[in-house]
Amino acid sequence: MQQDIIQSGKYFNSEIHFFPSDQDYLVYYSYKISYSQLFFEKKTDLFIAGFSVNIEVRDSSGKIVTRAFDDKKISVENFELTNSQNVFLQGVVNFNLPEGKYDLLAIISDQISKRERRIPPIDVEIRKSKTILNPIVFEPGKIKCDGLDSYVLSNNSASIPFNKPTNDLVIPVTDPKINSLNIIVKRGDAVLVANETITESFLANPVIKLCDDRVVIRQNTDTTKLKIFLVRDFSSKLTEGPIQLEIYTDESEKDKQIYNLNVIWIGRPISLSDPEAAIKHIEIIESKEVVSEIFSGSGNDNEKLFNYWSKQDPTPETKFNELMNEFYTRVDYCETNFRTLAGNGGVKSDRGRIYIKFGPPDSIERDTDNDDKIVESWTYKKSQRKFVFVDAEGTGKFTLVNGQ
Repeated sequence: MQQDIIQSGKYFNSEIHFFPSDQDYLVYYSYKISYSQLFFEKKTDLFIAGFSVNIEVRDSSGKIVTRAFDDKKISVENFELTNSQNVFLQGVVNFNLPEGKYDLLAIISDQISKRERRIPPIDVEIRKSKTILNPIVFEPGKIKCDGLDSYVLSNNSASIPFNKPTNDLVIPVTDPKINSLNIIVKRGDAVLVANETITESFLANPVIKLCDDRVVIRQNTDTTKLKIFLVRDFSSKLTEGPIQLEIYTDESEKDKQIYNLNVIWIGRPISLSDPEAAIKHIEIIESKEVVSEIFSGSGNDNEKLFNYWSKQDPTPETKFNELMNEFYTRVDYCETNFRTLAGNGGVKSDRGRIYIKFGPPDSIERDTDNDDKIVESWTYKKSQRKFVFVDAEGTGKFTLVNGQ
């Protein structure tokens, strides 16, 4: 069952970036929407979907100054992909605007269901006097696009993915003579990054485009207009929540720009929404005594939970804990897939406990025994383990009968 198209950091994202061109500014509207938000129609052996974006830009008087349009069609062979929240359809719309203040209105449409959704208007202010342009979040590393070095945009509505700690931040400036930038990151009164000086940079005339189904910014060096500063592993310094990013040049703070951004955990396990229950799930891998010690610690349940997992963190140099994420992702899977007809089981079932301890098996075989009961066999090749479960009552409650 498909879900309605919505505007959120999980299903639909859009970003606006603009760079000076010969006469005015070239504006890019990039977007991505998860396959789970699209309606797919089966045709022969393929599943077909279509999506379009209509852009309307109005000036401060309400007059329409430009329109732009983009549409995409995709086809997939695998039905499972049609429900994926982690695979995206992406695109870029570009147009020119002179200096001024604008409202950008976007309508997104599903071409199969004919459903439309208006995205809330976005304020766009373009000033020639603005030296520091909007920061852009990149995925780590480079790819080649049309033979040129290119960076892949994270493209998450200008949010910073907490669960991708190696993502970089780039900050374009219009004056190539600027030698360094200074950044400060705050959350309320707390300073998360204190006056860090950024010197790594490159000169480019950036172009944002779609390349191999990903939105990239390409280093077009034909005519150099911008200097782009690079803040490596920016998201590794941050925890979830809103932040205030302050940027100013090495000359003075008079051109300081302030951006309100969000650090979001994309695909955050649902089982982490209840810290008390999340701590109780630790009983699957720890003794009851250890869990009691966690509860008796200082702070609220959320702090107790994160304090425990911080001691198990395989990458303590970053704020994101991959082991914690993997554990509760497995908990979510068990709660969804290992429930009985009566709604029991989940992580407390035999299959749930094995799945959480060892992860997804390399192979699963289903058969029936001599009593016509369903038998499920899980094989883990690397550890040479095999677990056999039987649904003795026919209710979906699989009991472990053999494990090694």
